[in-house]
Amino acid sequence: MSNKKRGRWALEVPLKWFLLLHLSLVINSLAGTASKLAGRHEFMSAGFIFWYGVMLAITMAFAVAWQQILKHMSLTFAFTNKPITIIWGLIWGVTIFHETLSWKMILGSAVILIGIMVGVSDTADTSGEETASEDLKHQASGDADPGREAMS
Repeated sequence: MSNKKRGRWALEVPLKWFLLLHLSLVINSLAGTASKLAGRHEFMSAGFIFWYGVMLAITMAFAVAWQQILKHMSLTFAFTNKPITIIWGLIWGVTIFHETLSWKMILGSAVILIGIMVGVSDTADTSGEETASEDLKHQASGDADPGREAMS
């Protein structure tokens, strides 16, 4: 049964992959924290190299995880969840760096998140375009791509 038939709020992906996506996004948000910690050390000092290496390791691990996760959901769906790292950045700022959370930071984050939700809401339903995962299913089954037929 398609997501359209199950209702607007049906998850596009299994809960397992949704949770793995968000776990990877939490871990990815820590790359910014490691970068900030590296910046607190003199350039090329042991502390700088350590935290910069941690940042690179997190970024590389996220890149691998992101590719695996995209096998189970559309790129659009994954990207609409990616801005949650803004919230995690605020959390890490307050908890790790003892930064003060201002109403401007909260408002700015809310505007970004709402803008993304508005920008991508119902685009797949109204545009008639298939998601990447649907396109892959057509290719695997040998079905012709309807978009390419219309262009020819």
